[in-house]
Amino acid sequence: MFSKIEKKNINISGQNYEYTLRRRARVKYIRLAIEADGSIVLTAPSAYPVFLLKNFLASRINWIVRGIEKRKSNPSILGIWHSATEIKHYKKQARFLVEERLKYFNEYYNFKYNKIAIRNQKSRWGSCSSSKNLNFNYRLAILPLELADYIIVHELCHLKEMNHSRHFWALVEKTIPDYKVRQKKIKKI
Repeated sequence: MFSKIEKKNINISGQNYEYTLRRRARVKYIRLAIEADGSIVLTAPSAYPVFLLKNFLASRINWIVRGIEKRKSNPSILGIWHSATEIKHYKKQARFLVEERLKYFNEYYNFKYNKIAIRNQKSRWGSCSSSKNLNFNYRLAILPLELADYIIVHELCHLKEMNHSRHFWALVEKTIPDYKVRQKKIKKI
């Protein structure tokens, strides 16, 4: 869990940038990310000095600017804003899709899972917990079926392999032989 989340500003070469600073007790290294909506997120250890964080951001300014421009010129589906009514509608569609496609693919795999959750996530398409719960982004409902299938099979295979080892990818490949092509497509969305 995040111990502290703050909105901060930094001025670099006359340009002001707002970023979210997330401090975590268990984090050992600094992590910088540009979210799907173009926002800057800096995750750091709890006791890391602010002046060093600012130095780090200043040293990565070119990367930050390129990342923000990339998001503006090629916005991700994950960054699209939907109204509460639209989200409710898409969640219903996504649940139906996920349940049907899990049933279809699990005829081959025969893996056991517990709950299925459809969520509004900003940076993930899906996840699989160690409790064997499968979580999916409601935006699966607006993806082409071939990409939704890839994500569903990806998370289904994590029930057996909770990593991205060659064994994991061999499992995915059994039902999605062109998974590498689909993986590249999903990264561009």
